[in-house]
Amino acid sequence: MLRPRLVYHTAALNEHDPIVVRDIAVAVELIHLASLVHDDVIDHAPIRRGRDSLNARYGNQASVLAGDFLFATAFHLINRHQQSRVMENITHTIQVMCSGEIIQMGQAYDLNIGLDEYYDKTYRKTACLFASSCKIGALISQAGPEQVKHLEQFGMCLGYAYQIIDDVMDLVADSTTLGKPVGNDITQGNITLPVILTIKNEQYGQRLTGLLERRSSIAASLGEIINIVIESGSVGEAIEHAGAFLERGLERLAELPSGESLEELKSTCLSFIDNYRPVLGRYHPPMERQA
Repeated sequence: MLRPRLVYHTAALNEHDPIVVRDIAVAVELIHLASLVHDDVIDHAPIRRGRDSLNARYGNQASVLAGDFLFATAFHLINRHQQSRVMENITHTIQVMCSGEIIQMGQAYDLNIGLDEYYDKTYRKTACLFASSCKIGALISQAGPEQVKHLEQFGMCLGYAYQIIDDVMDLVADSTTLGKPVGNDITQGNITLPVILTIKNEQYGQRLTGLLERRSSIAASLGEIINIVIESGSVGEAIEHAGAFLERGLERLAELPSGESLEELKSTCLSFIDNYRPVLGRYHPPMERQA
């Protein structure tokens, strides 16, 4: 429920109607869930959060319809309150998310992807919805233009950090923690930040590229591939990227008036460090938790 929490806490910075905030927060979560349902159909994913995915249990047809139903319900909630600016923002965000999925499909197994392409895809697939959640929370309260801008940028930074940490956890966490098979990104041909950094590494890049170029044997070589990425130090480097985004997000919050709701947003940001510290700390010196 991270995205609806962002809607709630950003709206709480100013005067707001709690019923409107509740319904818009629910709408955001429904949109997120709909995107996951559709993603699982596209990826033929058998597991979601440690349980059978909807498509694995009921088939693709029912899953697509379920995702469409969630989208429609979200739009209905937004329309109930005549929130035209919210509707404009969220429909644009969905367009961006869809374009991100298309880009990812086109980049599958492409070992020439650079950082710019990675961050563009990450913005579209993940960070844009975080940014939207914070922006619309501000829009449905009495936030001024500058505050809306700072909160949107905070959400975007949070989204980048979230995706990078997710990329790392796909390599170093166990399947129970992940709720899906370890190395799923690699077997699906999704070239993530730690892999990109390893490919660029003079010592390890050629070895990793050789394994990834043999697509038919990637699953069999998965353990070796993951070990190469870890040995290269790219996992720690990726964590540094995530930490830099979290710091930038906190800098945006520093521009806003202090208060309980602002502290909640800071806590949400810092929880990214605390929640994953037991795993990430094995591959990188602990990121500092700054108040």
